[in-house]
Amino acid sequence: MKKLVFGSVVIMAFIAGSLSCCSAKKSPEKGATTDTVHGFAIMELFTSQGCSSCPPADELLGKYAAQNNPNIIPLSFHVDYWNRLGWKDSFSDAAFSQRQRTYASQIVNSSVYTPQLVINGVTEMVGSEVNKVEAAVKMALLHKPSATIVVNSTEIKKDAIVIGYNITGNVSKADVLALLVQTKANTKIKAGENNGAMLTSYNVVRSMQSMPAKPAGTCTLALPSSFEKDKFSVVLLIQQKDNLAITGAARVKL
Repeated sequence: MKKLVFGSVVIMAFIAGSLSCCSAKKSPEKGATTDTVHGFAIMELFTSQGCSSCPPADELLGKYAAQNNPNIIPLSFHVDYWNRLGWKDSFSDAAFSQRQRTYASQIVNSSVYTPQLVINGVTEMVGSEVNKVEAAVKMALLHKPSATIVVNSTEIKKDAIVIGYNITGNVSKADVLALLVQTKANTKIKAGENNGAMLTSYNVVRSMQSMPAKPAGTCTLALPSSFEKDKFSVVLLIQQKDNLAITGAARVKL
C-alpha cells in the first residue's frame, strides 16, 4: 500500500464497519466493508450546553453525522468550564476540557474557547464557520491512507465494554484513544445562556481512555447508567504523542 504524506503527517487508514455485540465477544460482521481509498476527517467539537454560541456548531456537526460518510467521524466533547455559569452540562467532563487545553498548547495560534473544532488533531477553527469547516474536511479527505487499525472484538460486561484491536503500521510514538459515543441526545436546558432551549447533541463522547499504542491490544470503557447498545458506537483513534496528529481511526456500531 502506498504511503502519502499530509503536510508532515503520515495519514493512516480509516476502518469502518458495523459490529453486532452482546454479552459475549463478537467479531466484525462478515462482509463489513473497509474504505482504503480516501483519507479521513476526525471532527472534534469542543462544546457546552451552557454556551449560547454553541448550538449552531452542534447543528453543523449533526449535518456531518447525518451524511453517514464512513470516512468522516464527527465527535462532540462537552467541556466542564461553562458549568459554573448557571447550567451544569450533563455530558461534560474535566478530561474533555483538558484534551482541549492540550490541543491549545500544541496548535499554533490556538486558544481555549467554545465552540472549537479540531480536525485530525492538527487544524482548529470556530465550529460554526461553515465554509472553513467544509474546506478543512475536504482537505483531510484528499489524502490516501497507508495503514490500518481494526476493531476485531467487543465484549459488553455489566458496567464496561472491552474492545480488542489490531494495528498495521508504526505505533512506537503513538497512543490509542478509545471513545464510547452516543449517537444523539436531546436536552431541555433550564438555566444559563440557553435557558428554555431544547438542544440536540450529536455523537456525544461519554467515556474515554488513552493508552500506548501497540500492534494488538485491548481497551476498556465505562458504560453510562443510561446505556442502550443500539444508540452507541465505539471509536478508536491513533494519535501521535509529539504533535497530536490523528493518524488512524476505526468506528464500529454496537
